[in-house]
Order: sequence, then structure tokens, then C-alpha cells
Amino acid sequence: AAKGEDPEFNPRLRPKKEYFWSGWDLADLVPSDIMALFEDPTEKAVMEQMANEGSFARAAYSHVGFTTASLKSLFTGWVEPPSGVRSMIDDFLDNGYQVGVFSGQAEDFGDTADVTGMRRGRFFIDAEDLREERAFSFAAQGSLYVDGRIVLREFDARMSDPAEWADPQFLYFNFQSAHFPYWAPGTDLILTDDPIAREDINLANRDHVARTYWNSIAYNDRLLSELIERLQRLGVYENSLIVITADHGESLFDDGFLGHGHMLNRQQTEIPFIVNRPGLDLSGPIGLADMRRIILNAAGASVPQHRTAGVFQFLGSLERPGAIGRISDDGDWTVFDLGEETVQIGSDAPVRYHDLEPEAPERQLVDTLIDQWARARLAARSADRS
Repeated sequence: AAKGEDPEFNPRLRPKKEYFWSGWDLADLVPSDIMALFEDPTEKAVMEQMANEGSFARAAYSHVGFTTASLKSLFTGWVEPPSGVRSMIDDFLDNGYQVGVFSGQAEDFGDTADVTGMRRGRFFIDAEDLREERAFSFAAQGSLYVDGRIVLREFDARMSDPAEWADPQFLYFNFQSAHFPYWAPGTDLILTDDPIAREDINLANRDHVARTYWNSIAYNDRLLSELIERLQRLGVYENSLIVITADHGESLFDDGFLGHGHMLNRQQTEIPFIVNRPGLDLSGPIGLADMRRIILNAAGASVPQHRTAGVFQFLGSLERPGAIGRISDDGDWTVFDLGEETVQIGSDAPVRYHDLEPEAPERQLVDTLIDQWARARLAARSADRS
């Protein structure tokens, strides 16, 4: 087995299939929200259609709520991957797939490309390569944003010839439209003709912020439609597995914050998980770290799922988090603020951990959460030593 992997984890995929994994920051979007995106009946939400005809998770979550950590979980199957672990890219390369990365963000930010092995494939194009076409003047690596149609142009330049599809393909797309400030030059105006200006984003304008944000989601949906049209023209769409997910949610002043990574709650951590193949078991809460195995199985491998009961979450680093949380199978949230030593269960008011009776159900929930944190830390430490 590879470093940190179960001995039985040895994915073997069906040969001669063209599989695609397209993922981007869709943020606080779940299938039930998609139907409300378009008031114009001529606009069709592709993600809604894919969810209805394929499979989707009713409860999927980021473990952290930050982009770089979430992408590492998504590709490696670890809540916080130790150094040197394999990723889904290795799985597909080992099975004869060509791998391509087409991203509107800088994937070297936070060592994401290095940890996930994104550069080990045939093509790697990200916002660093396209920085001269960035939407904003900001040149810091973590602020680079390139419009999704430029990303699709780069795909066309490399993959528009049917001869390029002789080998099976694993392609990763990262469309960044739903990131702050939620509108950029090049973004289609679908749900609003008046996107909010960056300098006007504040609590008093939260409705205007929300309209602009949902317009960016509709634009991502349109980009997905344009990608699918390309695959259809190439004659490979019917043989394609398409997976849609995200790195985090987004608070639009819902809980007093704008953005993500501040709190462990639905707004900042719930994400979509949609697959264009019907009949997949996506029941129960699913975390980003579960998705590598689910995708491999959907692609024809036989990989043990090993999904844990509930989804573990944390703020900060796994070793020294500011808070830890768990979404149970029935959807209840337990959050333990380690600095304040307070516990919040569901929508109840926070209480001090030491005020809970040892046999109280609430205390047992928190102790289960602490145990899950301890096991995650131990697994990461053990893998680092192996």
C-alpha cells in the first residue's frame, strides 16, 4: 500500500473510458437552491438537470471552509493530508489516464498543486500561467482570478482535436466566479444587470450582494453548459463521468460575516456534490475527504468506502484548531470552541463544557467529537512517520 493508504486500497479502473471531474467554487449551493436561480424560463439550470437525472448528496460539507485545505482533502481523501500521500491524480495516472488541470486560480497557492500532484499530468494551466489576463490588478498569488471562458479557451487549444481523446482523460476544471467580489469583467449578467461594486459591499447592501453572488453561480452554470457542449461536439460526452463540487460555502452577512472560514456552520461549509450518473449511494452527510473513494468507485474501481459516521470539521490546523465540529448522520451540528471551552449543539445557546453533566447526552456528543479529532490527528501523525 502507498503511504497512509489502507492495504486494500488499490483502485483499478475500467479501461478506455473518458472520465471528467469538473469542480469549482460554487459556494453555498445545493440542488434545492438551483431551481430558484433562473426566473427566465428560457434559461435552464444545467446543475439542476444533472442532479435530477444523476445523483446528488443532500448533505455534503467542507471539513475546513478554506480553499487550499479543501482541495487537498478532495484529491487525497484526507481531512488534513500528511506529506507525501497519493492523490486521485495518481490513481488515474496509474490506470493509463491522461490528466489535465484547467484552473482560474493559482493552484500553487498554499502548496495545493504540490500536495495533490496536479503538475504530474499532461496539462497544467492555472491563473499563474494566465496572470496577464487576470480580471483584477491584484497580482498576489492568492488573489489571482481568471475568467472561466479563458479557462475554456485553454481547454480548446489543447483538447479540441478528437485525436487527443485516444486515451482516457481525467480533467479538472476550477471556475472561480463565485469568489469575492462576486463579479468581474467578463462575467455574464444573468440574474442582475447591476452587479454590486466592490467598494459598496457591506451589511447595508446585503440584498445587492446576494443578487450579485447568485449571478456568479448562474454564470458558473452557463460555463458548465458550454463545457458539456464541447464534449458533445467531440463525441465523448455520453462516455463521461462529470462530478461537481466546491471547496466551501459562503456567508453573505447571514451570520454577521462575509466570506468563509470564520465559523463551522451551514452557510460557510455546506457544498454541492452532484454526479451525472444515477443510482449512486450519496446518502448521509458526506465530507470532501469521502469523495475520492466515491469518485473512484463511480469510475469503475472497487474501493472500500470507509465513510465515518458524520462529518468532522475544524477551524485552523488539525493539530491546533480553534474549534472542532461534527455533523451527525441526522444533520445535527456539534461545535466545540477550544479557546472558550464552550459547546454549541444545533441552534442551542453555547454552554461551557465543564458545566455539562458527565452522563448528559450533550456531554457524550462532545466526547465523541473530541475522540474523532484525536483519531484524525493520530492518523495524520502515523502517516507522517511511515
